[in-house]
Amino acid sequence: CVAFSQRTVQKNAKYVCLANKNCPVDKRRRNRCQYCRFQKCLSVGMVKEVVRTDSLKGRRGRLPSKPKSPLQQEPSQPSPPSPPISMMNALVRALTDSTPRELDYSRYCSTDQAAAGTDAEHVQQFYNLLTASVDITRGWAEKIPGFTDLPKEDQTLLIESAFLELFVLRLSIRSDTAEDKFVFCNGLVLHRLQCLRGFGEWLDSIKDFSLNLKSLNLDIPALASLSALTMITERHGLKEPKKVEELCNKITSSLKDHLTFSCQNKGQPLESAEPKVLGVLADLRSLCTLGLQRIFYLKLEDLVPAPSIIDRLFLDTLPF
Repeated sequence: CVAFSQRTVQKNAKYVCLANKNCPVDKRRRNRCQYCRFQKCLSVGMVKEVVRTDSLKGRRGRLPSKPKSPLQQEPSQPSPPSPPISMMNALVRALTDSTPRELDYSRYCSTDQAAAGTDAEHVQQFYNLLTASVDITRGWAEKIPGFTDLPKEDQTLLIESAFLELFVLRLSIRSDTAEDKFVFCNGLVLHRLQCLRGFGEWLDSIKDFSLNLKSLNLDIPALASLSALTMITERHGLKEPKKVEELCNKITSSLKDHLTFSCQNKGQPLESAEPKVLGVLADLRSLCTLGLQRIFYLKLEDLVPAPSIIDRLFLDTLPF
C-alpha cells in the first residue's frame, strides 16, 4: 500500500468510489476500491507531501526547497504534448462517470410494507427502472475509445443487443445484495422485497450472480473491461464486424495485461484468473435470457403496457 500511495500521488490520480466510500480495505480486498484504499493510506499516516516526484529523486523523504527566483529559473520551454489516454484508463473513467454520485434512500423500505401496492404498480416500477438506464448506457458507451468510430447502425445494434446484460452487470456491481439492497442507475436504492413482484424470480438470479461476482474480488479496471466486453462483441447484423472485432481485441488485450500485472502482485497464476473473469460474460448471457422471459410473461399478463423502447430492445430478440 505504500507503493500504491506513492503511485497515486506521483500520477496525481483521481479515484471514485462506486459504493458508499466505506469499502473494506484489507490484504484480501484492497484492490476492490482504489478510492477507499487511498483514503485509508492517508488515515493511517501516509503523507502526500513527502512522496518523491521526478524533481525530488535522491532526496529521500525531504520536502522541496524554496522555488528559485525568476532570474535563476531556466527559460521556459514548451511542454511536450500529453500522451493519449490508455484504453484501461478510459474504460475506468467511463464506468465511474456513469456511476451515481449519491444514493437515494427516499423510497427504501425493508419492512412488511415494502411489498405494498398493486401488481400493476410493481410492473410499472420494473419498466421504469429498465428504461431509466437507457440514456446512461448510451452515454457510457460513447466514452469507450473507438466506439463512436463505428457506423451509427452498429452502435445502436451493440447497445440494444447488450442492454439487458449491462443492466444486470452494472446493477450487480453497485448493489449490496448480501444486505438485499439494490442500487439502480439513478442512485435509487430499493430493498429486494420492493422489487420482487416486478422482477419475479429473475431478481434472485441477479442476486446470486452479484454474490458470485463479488466473490471474485475484481477491481475497478477488471469490472470496467468486463462492462465494455459485454457490449463490444460479435452480433448478428453488424455492418462492419471487422471493426467491432478489432475493438474487442484491444479491450481484451488491455484486460489481459491488467490481469497479468495483478496476478504477479498477488502471486497468483494468470491461467486460473482469466477464465473466471471471462466466465462472467457467459453467465450474463444466461441471465439475459431469463430477463427476456420475464418481460415476455409481463407482456402476456398485460397489466401495464410495455414502453415502446422495451418492445424494440427486447421483444424482437426473444430466443423462443
